[in-house]
Amino acid sequence: MTYTASYASPLGEALLASDGSALTGLWFAGQKHFAAGLAEDVCEESDLPVFEAVRAWLDAYFAGEEPGPLPPVAFAGTPFQHMVWEELLRIPRGETCTYGDLVQHIGERRGAPTSARAVGTAVGRNPVSVIVPCHRVLGASGALAGYAGGVWRKRALLALEQRGISIAEAAERPGTLVQQLTEVWERSVRATHAFLSEDDIVRLRGMVPQAFAEVPRLLVACRAGRVIGFAGVDGAFLDMLFLDAAARGMGAGRLLLERATELYGVTELSVNEQNPHAVGFYEHMGFSTYRRTETDEQGDPFPLLYMRRA
Repeated sequence: MTYTASYASPLGEALLASDGSALTGLWFAGQKHFAAGLAEDVCEESDLPVFEAVRAWLDAYFAGEEPGPLPPVAFAGTPFQHMVWEELLRIPRGETCTYGDLVQHIGERRGAPTSARAVGTAVGRNPVSVIVPCHRVLGASGALAGYAGGVWRKRALLALEQRGISIAEAAERPGTLVQQLTEVWERSVRATHAFLSEDDIVRLRGMVPQAFAEVPRLLVACRAGRVIGFAGVDGAFLDMLFLDAAARGMGAGRLLLERATELYGVTELSVNEQNPHAVGFYEHMGFSTYRRTETDEQGDPFPLLYMRRA
């Protein structure tokens, strides 16, 4: 009998599978090879002890904490696939290896030359995402290369492990969080919005908490327990995206935008024309201008560019 359960991860809904004592599958919804090899006699059983252990491990992992020993894992696959997946488990958290390294290690274990294509195929069919860390395998030049769950997820997992950047949706927005977000907003604006006067910044700051209260979905990026950025989403529109000035260059902006586009379906946004750094960032991320206004949404003389993702 195969048992299944769901897990709501910060990177999207995931399906867990087990033989009753060990984890046999973990797939993100919509990923390649989703539920591949899952037996037909499936029974949903969310309260299995192994699922509770996996959820606890994943909760700690995605919070950027040390999750402790791995939950028990059992593979269903060919002996060669087992060898590749076991080799993946040898890659320490925070470190990476290349596909070439992996081919060499497998060849040494087999005592015979190994096909790079066969190794790559086995990596791509890893049935236990995250816990068996195929996201730690890079291309020869350090490129992220492919990932069954999407390259954006691979980037997010590596950012969490290597730079301690975690992103989660803030369902609740207590006053302490709103205060931290408002301070991030001000530091960001002072670093990037040179066209605003001091009076403008003070006036707009008074409106920011209400914006946090009203935006339907709010993503918060943290590093070492400190808020470093946020993004607000209203339907398919990116309502806001700001980074702490001290966090620029860490990749958090890209992580927030990819989370908004890939998970929430964001296709449109607006940006101040007088903030060329932001305009260039969105263009680099695949957005292009389709409309311009002479004033912003408050009627102030700060032109906005409305951009759409192809």
